[in-house]
Amino acid sequence: MTIPIVHQAPLNRYAATENRQTLDALEVICLNLTGAAGSGKTSLLEAVIPRIEADLRVGVVQADHAATCDAQRIGELGIPVVQVLTDNQCHLSANQLQHAMTELPLADLDLLIVESTGSLVHQSTTHLGEHLRMATVSVTTGDALPGKYPLLFHDAAVILLTKFDLLPHVEFNLSGTVHEIERDHPSAELICTDIRNRVGIDRLSGWILGYVRAQRVHHLREAELAGCVPS
Repeated sequence: MTIPIVHQAPLNRYAATENRQTLDALEVICLNLTGAAGSGKTSLLEAVIPRIEADLRVGVVQADHAATCDAQRIGELGIPVVQVLTDNQCHLSANQLQHAMTELPLADLDLLIVESTGSLVHQSTTHLGEHLRMATVSVTTGDALPGKYPLLFHDAAVILLTKFDLLPHVEFNLSGTVHEIERDHPSAELICTDIRNRVGIDRLSGWILGYVRAQRVHHLREAELAGCVPS
């Protein structure tokens, strides 16, 4: 599905607000997974979704410039997935996500995961209406990423150091990167992941489950205070 991108920031903010209102009305949590191409985002989803789908009904929106292979991979997990082709533009917009959400059984989901794509600058500054962000940095892309694109990690609830099994084979200052992330983003959960050896996958899956459950309790309390359900 190719959807024209909306460049105007005010229109994107408007669409993001509408997306959030729709998600909140249906009590669907939206997770925006950001990061550079090749940082292992799709592989993370392939590892995490089977660990949470017994407890959560999950849907995915896959954004890509032109290819559909990642959506096909996620579709093999047996969950609803929509591929958005950004038509060689630099990022996924809130307007595009809005259209993609109409293609999903949104009312039947607990968690919507959006895998973003494109320019890291635009991923950093374009909000989609999501509830939380997770940012990936692969050890294969070098240790300069957090310093070069600080906004990518600024709002991230979780920062993932991916492809950890390749650390012995690349030049990557692990201690310096960890120190920089913990200094600049102290509230973020930092998780190292290695898909091949399943390192960090259970921890990440548990974090997501815990977050969604906490939001459910929050919504229930709000409903009780509003007198919508018996206490």
